[in-house]
Formats: sequence, C-alpha cells, structure tokens
Amino acid sequence: MRLSKYFHYIQVNEEYIAIFNSILMQIIFIKKEKLDDIKNFNLNKEENKIMIENGIYETTSDMEDIYNILKTGIKKQAKIPTIMYLNVSTFCNLACKYCFIENSPLSKQKYEKMNLETAKIAVDKFLDELNKNKIVDSQIIFYGGEPLTNWNVVKNIIKYIQYEKNSNITLTIITNGTLLNKEIISFLMERHVGIGISIDGPKFINDKNRIFKSGNESVYEKAMNSIKLLNKMNSSYCVSATVTPEVVENEKEVLKWLIDNNIKNVFWNLYHYSNKNNDWKKHYNKMSDFILKSYKILKEHNIGEEKVKEQIEMFLNQTFKFHSCGAVGLNQLTIKPNGDVCICQGDSRSCNNIVGNIISDEIDVIFNNPKNNEWLKMYTIDNKKCKYCPAISVCGGGCPLQAEALFGKRTVLDKASCIYYKKLPVKKSKNN
Repeated sequence: MRLSKYFHYIQVNEEYIAIFNSILMQIIFIKKEKLDDIKNFNLNKEENKIMIENGIYETTSDMEDIYNILKTGIKKQAKIPTIMYLNVSTFCNLACKYCFIENSPLSKQKYEKMNLETAKIAVDKFLDELNKNKIVDSQIIFYGGEPLTNWNVVKNIIKYIQYEKNSNITLTIITNGTLLNKEIISFLMERHVGIGISIDGPKFINDKNRIFKSGNESVYEKAMNSIKLLNKMNSSYCVSATVTPEVVENEKEVLKWLIDNNIKNVFWNLYHYSNKNNDWKKHYNKMSDFILKSYKILKEHNIGEEKVKEQIEMFLNQTFKFHSCGAVGLNQLTIKPNGDVCICQGDSRSCNNIVGNIISDEIDVIFNNPKNNEWLKMYTIDNKKCKYCPAISVCGGGCPLQAEALFGKRTVLDKASCIYYKKLPVKKSKNN
C-alpha cells in the first residue's frame, strides 16, 4: 500500500484540511493534525478502508488503470460536435484593442455577412449530427464580429430552429450590447435565447480598450443603456468581462460597479494574449487572485460569478474537464458567413484554417480533414507534464491560440492558463 501520486491536500482553515485524489475528485475533510498519520499510514482498519476507497491510498496500479480509462473515454468523444458557432457577421462596430480575432496576425479576411440559406444549411446539418450521435446537451452560439449587425438573419434562423425544426437546443448570442433595443430584447426573451454582454467595468476601464471604429461615442454609455433596459425588462443575461490589467488594478471600483448596477451574473474572461508578451506570468497571477477574491465578494451580494462556479461544480460533481474549449477534440465547429468552416471561433477571420464548407461538405467529412489532427493532440490527459497536477480534472489545458502566441505552437501547454487553474479551486494544494 502506498500514497497515490494523485493525492493532494488543501489547507481549508487553521483547523481543517481537505484531501483528495485529483482524478477521482472525492473530497475528505480532516483535522490538520491527522495529515501526518495519513502520510505515515498510522490509521486504523476502517480509516485505511476509507483512504483506499477514495484513492488516497493505492494497493495496486488501480489509479493508473482509471487514468487510462479516462484517456480512452475522451478519445471516444472526439469528432462529435456539441457546439456550433454561427459567425453571422465578421463585421464589428467596435475596434477593441485586445480583441484576439481582430488583432490576430491571421485575421486578413474581408468583412462578410451570412445569408439565411447558409444559416439554414448549417443548422440542418448540425441538428442531424446531434440526432445521429444522440447528443442532448448542445448549443448554437450566434457570434461575430458583432452578430447584431446581421440581426435579420439571426432573428429568422432562431424562428427556423424553434418552429420549423421544432428544436429546443440551447441558443446564445454574444453581443457588445451597443445595438440592443427593446424589440430585440423582447424577441430574445420570448424565445429563451441567452444573452452575453461584453463590457469590462466602469467607463474609465471599459472605454480604454473597447472603442467604436468611428471613435466618436462612448461604448460604455451605449452598453450600459442596454444593461439598464435588460434590468428594467427583467431579462436574464450575463456580463462577459475580460480581466485586463486595468480591471485587476482597479478591483474595488470594478466590484462596486457590478454591485451598484445590479448585475446579476458575470463571467470573467481570462485575458488572452494574441502576440508575444513577457508580462503573461505577472498578469495571470494577479488576475487569478482577483477572480478568486471577486467570487467570494460577489457571492455575498447574490451576484453569480460563473467562471469559478463552473470549476467548483465540476469538482464537486466529479465531472472531469478534458478541455477548456470545444475546439480541442473536435467537439465544436465555427461556420463563417460564406459557409466555410473552421474549428476554433478565434480562427474566424483567418483563411489559413478552413477545413471545409458547410454547404458542400458533410460534418463528418469536415472533421476528417487532416488539418484537424492537431486538435486531437491538445488533451491535458495526454500531457505527461499535467498527469499529476492537482488541477488536471478542472483545467482543460487553457487556450491553444494563446499557447501559439506566447509559446510558439497550439499543441504545447498554455502555461499562462496553468497559473489560473492551479489557483482555482485547488489554491494552496500540495501533494505527497
């Protein structure tokens, strides 16, 4: 009998420690003084049994068997799409300074808008693929650019999905909020379409990076008018905020802004570097501390912080997170306005990563394009450096595009995201 290499522990408070196996994700709370007894195998028969059942102790190579079962299981899920991004417009009325799509050196394609016929073909083929694979939990995300610059197609494809196809698939629109109005909000509410509003905080923070292409108006004022309208109409929405250095440096003002403006839910987007930058380690440490602190503060004010909540719920529900985005393992596809398909939505302005066309090709043919092989090489569970990491079950490996920008290749470890996931929720975690 031996301590498992997947054994880790977290200091909960001065009196208690949480111990767990990082691939079984079963938590046991013990008094701090009991830890040495566990490490030295100084337990009674019943306690030994509990340690074995929860993977703290190993008697054979059983944990390696479980690890290999996990590896096999995720490979069976590859090339089965559960998410489709409909990039209905590559045009955006903003020119955000940190945009990982606009600022990518690959973003060279001209502005286009999707027509309804192309959208219908994409929806038909995606829903057929879901039925074929008996997928229940799936979604279509209306994306851009700014999807509301092509509102007529968005509106009509939603009607097509819900009425003609009779599908109750989850629908979400990601918008900068500057083009929302009462009519649009009413339509989205009636059809239960999720709304994500991109805004980074108070005006002095938001308008530093989020600016109109025309440069004449305040993005903050426009977006906040929409949020006030959403609140007035009692609409469910989530603020999608990128944690820039400015957000971290002004954490008190940002959290006060969320509370004072009655924001019900916020999702912190990790700041993604689009180009080589040496500040990533410093910022990711500060950003991670900010996100963890904000979760505790916002919870006291009944504001949902979805980023940390997702990680905690996955751990408590013992749901192993194999990847941070659906692109890894080919569980998503992104449809460009002309029907061209790329896997990652971050490639939606690039000509280099087109792997088919939804009008002329079937989805299984698209996924079998050899150019997609790299997406099958990014699982953390295949990475020897990740194997005994305390965060392996809740990580997913970060962003391949950021790995490429900072470390040279999409298939290498995104070491920036490692900082975040090791702090959340396994902060202060140690192993044997």
